[in-house]
Amino acid sequence: MSLPERTEFLVVGAGPTGLACALSLHIHGCSDVTVVDAVQQGEDSSRALVIHSATLEALEAVGCAEPLVELGIKETKLRIWDGSRFNTIADFTKLAPYTKYPFVLVLPQFITERVLGEQVQKRGIRVCRPHKVIGLKINEHDTNMTDVTFEDGQIVTTRYVIGADGSKSAVRHAAGIRFEDPQPNSTSQDETPPSTAQMVLADVTFTEPPPREFQNMAFMFSPNNAFLWIPMPDCAYDDTPERVYRVGAGIPTSMGVPPHAPSASYVQDLIDRYGPVANKLPTQRSPQYAVAKVLWSTRYRTNCAIADTFFTRLGWTAAGNQYYFGGVVLLLGDAAHIHSPAGGQGMNLGIRDAIALGSALATHVAYTEPVVSPSEYRELDKPLREWSVHRRARGITVISLTKRLLSFAGVEDKSILYWGIVPVNWAKLRNIALNIVSNLPFVQRALAWRLSGLGNR
Repeated sequence: MSLPERTEFLVVGAGPTGLACALSLHIHGCSDVTVVDAVQQGEDSSRALVIHSATLEALEAVGCAEPLVELGIKETKLRIWDGSRFNTIADFTKLAPYTKYPFVLVLPQFITERVLGEQVQKRGIRVCRPHKVIGLKINEHDTNMTDVTFEDGQIVTTRYVIGADGSKSAVRHAAGIRFEDPQPNSTSQDETPPSTAQMVLADVTFTEPPPREFQNMAFMFSPNNAFLWIPMPDCAYDDTPERVYRVGAGIPTSMGVPPHAPSASYVQDLIDRYGPVANKLPTQRSPQYAVAKVLWSTRYRTNCAIADTFFTRLGWTAAGNQYYFGGVVLLLGDAAHIHSPAGGQGMNLGIRDAIALGSALATHVAYTEPVVSPSEYRELDKPLREWSVHRRARGITVISLTKRLLSFAGVEDKSILYWGIVPVNWAKLRNIALNIVSNLPFVQRALAWRLSGLGNR
């Protein structure tokens, strides 16, 4: 679809966050919405894999929760193998009094994106591809409008630019918004446990079906590392008859930098080093866990950053009695905040940010009186400032949570002498604590509450 010359709302990025934002805007009466993306079609890979309760509640408001639930797998417990047994540390069924979605929904991101895209298409919202944004500037005829320049030289004039264009956001860069770790002295990237500072994820099939003990989501704490195991729904890869599993592990610095798209042999080595056999998990038979095929794989470094603000105006100057404030710029998803994938929080937070923005922007649009003074602009922009402050606080909460989860998973299995005489092994102490707290229902409920997003809507 070709680009329009003008649009009231320009959403940059057609991932789940951008599409959710477009739906929320349309439902709140904002019909002149255009979504643009730099690639011809969405990436056909699983990437984010879970949708939490609070996100499903938000998606219900844009008509997408039910079709997603029908497609995904409902996981009700988070289990961790500590070297001797499985510990249920989060029980999502205990959230039933608080939500109609007391589970974690396992569903690849591209399926989520597809469902959202179908709703966008039904509503007649424009999605234009491939069009890459390279710059923003204030429109010379109307200082409340922004001219968005694209790589091919086209320009779209808009009142609202919404950047949902990823961690390297061109919108954020053009608006001059800083993007930094909000807690640089608290488990920062430099302090991340060496085994989890870099990680690999892969979607794989096996030469023989894993035993029934591994038909549910599980995590394993092997010495000095953590290993992830998640069975995926049949819809994940329609052309693959075998069951597909998401596996993942930290990459210790001794292994060097992992390749961009790890091969089957590389993933096999991780499974052999840190997977079920290495952790001596008991099963009714002795499977080899031999990788048959890698359908998707990726590497990443675990770091955290958040934008100084999720809302600004492109720029303003004062000349005489006339004030020039510039068009509205907003940030969503990875353009606004990034962190480790621990707990599956990233896409979930971005979608909730996006859907919450719809009502704030609808309120902003409803203000129709002429605005010329700074005080009038402050009053006009109040809904967007409040949205920005509220959602940024939610982002900082998630960053803190993911840092703690990553530190917990990456505790090194070695003894340290305290006061020169007392040996302490933090990995063993962690596992003892797991054995104790996993038997406490209120702990299982509390962690489920934190991960679900219900306490951080």
